[in-house]
Amino acid sequence: MTRPRQVGLWTALISITVFVAHLPSFAHRLLDGDEAIYGSIAALLNTGGQLYGAGGVDNKPPGIFWVYAATFRVAGTYQMTAIHAVGLAVIVATCVLVFVIGRDLGGLRTGFLAALFYGVLTAAGNPRLLATNTEIFMQLALTASVLLMLRRRWFWSGCLLVAAGAFRQVAAVNVLLVIVGIFWLTPAGSRWRTVAWFAGGVAAALAAGALVLLLTGSLSGFWRWTVGSLYGYASTNWIPSFVWLRAKDSLVPFVVDMAVLWIAAIALATRWSRLDRLERLVIVWLAVAMVGSVAAGHLSWHYFIQAMGPLALSAARSFDRFSIRRWVAAAAAIGIAIPALGWWAYDLGADPLTYDFSPPVPQHQLVAGYIHDHTAPGQRVFVWGDWPALYIESDRLMASRFPGFLRGFDRGSGIPPNNWDTTSDVWPELQSDLNAHPPALIVDTASAGWSDFSMYPMRNYPVLADLVASRYHAVATVDGVVIYAPDSP
Repeated sequence: MTRPRQVGLWTALISITVFVAHLPSFAHRLLDGDEAIYGSIAALLNTGGQLYGAGGVDNKPPGIFWVYAATFRVAGTYQMTAIHAVGLAVIVATCVLVFVIGRDLGGLRTGFLAALFYGVLTAAGNPRLLATNTEIFMQLALTASVLLMLRRRWFWSGCLLVAAGAFRQVAAVNVLLVIVGIFWLTPAGSRWRTVAWFAGGVAAALAAGALVLLLTGSLSGFWRWTVGSLYGYASTNWIPSFVWLRAKDSLVPFVVDMAVLWIAAIALATRWSRLDRLERLVIVWLAVAMVGSVAAGHLSWHYFIQAMGPLALSAARSFDRFSIRRWVAAAAAIGIAIPALGWWAYDLGADPLTYDFSPPVPQHQLVAGYIHDHTAPGQRVFVWGDWPALYIESDRLMASRFPGFLRGFDRGSGIPPNNWDTTSDVWPELQSDLNAHPPALIVDTASAGWSDFSMYPMRNYPVLADLVASRYHAVATVDGVVIYAPDSP
């Protein structure tokens, strides 16, 4: 077989494998609660509200909301299949970039293996890993930034590092990789010039992003919610019991299930003295990426997508660089395929919104069905708790700018609920929203204890308690969720 035909065959086989691996993402409307947050805010944003204001509030940078909003404008509001198609396209694009880096490191075989490993890694986990989340967009831009760094295109590498930060703040950790790269890739006499080019790219991209936020009226809100809230968000997550709970569900299976790739990457790192500078940089990238993955303390599986690119490259280079027996290669392939196939089957059938709940699980589709059937398309609803999925599943807009409360908080732990999204300035804004858009229904998930919210009843929060007592009455209870409708005029 000619070389072009071999390349074409391997490209086709890897593309099919990656597509099949991510196929379960199209079996569900929502793959996790984060998608519901991004979708509900994007829908509100498309009505004309300002991001980080009346158009929706979250502690994530603006990139993810702009992507969701643009997709909804093209495909229709709450069209999550289109969102998942965008997510798959981003994964494929990242596979291409990983291939190019791998090819530059060791040739076509390294590139093909790295692309295959990344495509499998990003699918071999619980449903949240398959979601169209901030991490996949961040990783696309980070991978492009690293590729340009390896090719000494420092200005554009800086621009793309900022683009990655437009989706997730921890992208900034790659500055550590750039510092190492400048020392290893640039002659001593040109390092300050290199620093200037890189800093210029960062400054140009930051200025462009700030201008867009300023022109859309979102700059002050961006600073308040995505920068000012960082310390409070991280401090509530770095609680030992909470970290260990998350680690058992994410970090441990990420390492154990893909042990073959970790063993290969570690084997490469142990031969440090025999590696060239580009190979060493990939190992440093993996170490830096793991720091970024755990920095927030809220260890969800999809956080480790940040490390999957360099892990795929390190493992691929290890398999290609060192001679191994055929039976070892076969065992390695089986060791990767078995957990991937197991997760594929699980993700295809599991309900992504309730898979980690102990029975009885929330009957969210029943509640969403009630909301849909008892409201008109133009009416808005308010959900108390941390269940923004109800907005998307019922095809209704939020009545407030807040898609949920106590997000990322160890609910039910007995810790005072002083979270970034329950600070003193939240309640006047919530009251203003509910007065401007009186909800056709108020849905109380705390009454059913969904997402460990039973410790935070609406009666403990004066804005909600006064609103319900003065203007609403209970009309239904669905799966323990109490639903309120406005009093008759």
